[in-house]
Amino acid sequence: MDPEQARKEYLDIFTEVQALAPGDWTKVTPDKPGGVCVRPLGTEGTKVSFDSSRSPLSLEEMDALHDKVKTLFEATGFTVKQESDGGPNFVRHTDVFGPDKFVMGLTTGKYEINLGGNTRCFADPEGKFR
Repeated sequence: MDPEQARKEYLDIFTEVQALAPGDWTKVTPDKPGGVCVRPLGTEGTKVSFDSSRSPLSLEEMDALHDKVKTLFEATGFTVKQESDGGPNFVRHTDVFGPDKFVMGLTTGKYEINLGGNTRCFADPEGKFR
C-alpha cells in the first residue's frame, strides 16, 4: 500500500467511525507528518497518526457506539479488543488492530470521547512523509 492509499484508507474509516456519533468532533489534520515504524525484514517505514475528540454521550449511546464500532471492524477481519474499567467515569475502550500495524482506538467516558490511532506502516524510503 502506498502512502496516499494508507492515509485515505485510514481517514475514510476514521470518518465512518465519527459518523456513528455525530456531533462536534475536533478537527482532524490528515496532512501532518508521520512517524517512523518498522516494516518487514527490519526496514523503516512511516505511519501517520490521527486524533479527534468530542463531548460525551449518554452511557447507553456510548455503549451502542462501541457495539457499532466492533461490528464495523469485525466485518473487515481486523482484530477488536474491548474493555471497561467499571468505575464512576464509565471509561470504555475499543481497540482495533489491522494489517501492517494499523491501529485505531475509541475511548469513551464521562467527560469526553476520543478517537485516534495510526495508519498502516507504509514504505517511505525517502522519508517524504515524515
